[in-house]
Amino acid sequence: MKNIKYLALFFSLTLLISCGQDDVDSVNNPGVLTPTSEINVGFIDANDGQIVLESGADPITYSIGINTNPLDVSLVLTLAMTSTDGSIDGAIFPSSVTLPAGETSVDFEVSFSDDGVDEGYAAETFVLEILDTDFQTSTDYYITPGEVTRSVDVVDAVPSILTPAGDVEIVLTFASNYDLDLFLVSGNQDLTGTVIDDSQGVTSTESVVLPADETGTFSLYMYEYYFDYPVDYSMTFKFPGGQQETYRGTITEDSFQITFVKAPFGNQYGYQITQL
Repeated sequence: MKNIKYLALFFSLTLLISCGQDDVDSVNNPGVLTPTSEINVGFIDANDGQIVLESGADPITYSIGINTNPLDVSLVLTLAMTSTDGSIDGAIFPSSVTLPAGETSVDFEVSFSDDGVDEGYAAETFVLEILDTDFQTSTDYYITPGEVTRSVDVVDAVPSILTPAGDVEIVLTFASNYDLDLFLVSGNQDLTGTVIDDSQGVTSTESVVLPADETGTFSLYMYEYYFDYPVDYSMTFKFPGGQQETYRGTITEDSFQITFVKAPFGNQYGYQITQL
């Protein structure tokens, strides 16, 4: 009897079809036709799209199941993982799991440890994929894929500020007998960075706006127009959703005063602000 095993490449194939097989040992034995069964295989948990810490987070439990009554044979599923930075260092997952005979689902855990790369709270997305299915039998099956991937965003740290998408207004205030000007610049204290927005009025309030579609590292550069230092100031970040954060300081020369990072965090945006 032949022992036929099937490789189900779910990303390139939508269906793997095979007819029944004849168990034939001679021309005088017409054989016994093995009936073909249709099996839907895929993830059945609700743990897609989670955000977890790289270290210290509880393992994620995933479940793979079939849409039929329990089979009388075991099913071995081969798993693979990819990530957006090209490395899966720190990801701990089984290379394969076995759905035992008599069961309709199998649970397994995936966890993450420190990969040695400081990524702050910018998410690295890992994708777990069911690559192969191997029915431990000579019976032929008609396989239809269910949900064959699960993704998880892994971060080094949780940002201190989380908001919905939208513009961020940054308002600078100071005493009326001074004339501070304000520049929002791309990069970390980069004097050659792109000026995203600037405010050079003649009042005691200046404001700049970080557009909703801008992400990355940014810095706030200030100077006193008449070089009349020092100047006490107050800087307020007005985030989407109504959240506000205020920083107070004293500027003593033309200089960068604040840097901050903005990055996607799930369906929100995270900010980390550093006053220099």
